[in-house]
Amino acid sequence: MGFFQPGDVALRREVLHGKPWSVTPTRVVLDGPDLLVVFTPPGAVFGFPPHHRAHHWQARGRTHWRGVGKLQLHRPGDAYSVDLYWGGDGRFKGWYLNLQDPFRRTALGFDTLDHALDYWAPVDGDWEELDRDEFEEQVAEGKYTAGQAGAIRATGEEVAAMLTAGTTWWDPAWAAWRPDPDWPVPALPAGWADYPLP
Repeated sequence: MGFFQPGDVALRREVLHGKPWSVTPTRVVLDGPDLLVVFTPPGAVFGFPPHHRAHHWQARGRTHWRGVGKLQLHRPGDAYSVDLYWGGDGRFKGWYLNLQDPFRRTALGFDTLDHALDYWAPVDGDWEELDRDEFEEQVAEGKYTAGQAGAIRATGEEVAAMLTAGTTWWDPAWAAWRPDPDWPVPALPAGWADYPLP
């Protein structure tokens, strides 16, 4: 499967127990053997396949991406993405490390699964762990096996150690990145709900 070109639309699909339950259209910024970078702009509409249960976002009325957009950096094999956030004034706010399944390429984008546990490293101030309680609740509910839960906790420990040591791998110059003003908001293509798992 080849790489995407800058400006292409790539679908970020959340897959749980072999079925997709939410899809986000993103715009490809960079794609290569070592790094996949995508941007979710304001207004990007989420898709919820009708053949699977709706995500809690849909139940809460979250039908599209709000805010100023986010940039996501993915390294192959990493069980987290590095998400960049800006404020409404355009100023860079910080790095959000989103624990998730390592991404798997598909014909229309990539698949993953959010793990709830996250880490926030603001421009000013110390990093912090987020949503530990939510993650542990999901473990208790059976979303993950004991082995999967242990692997997620281990990834969290690795991320925390990296942030504490200041040995982050990504280029801080990404904080100055801005989207191409000519890019339209990406849309879900025809057949987005039914394309098969890889």
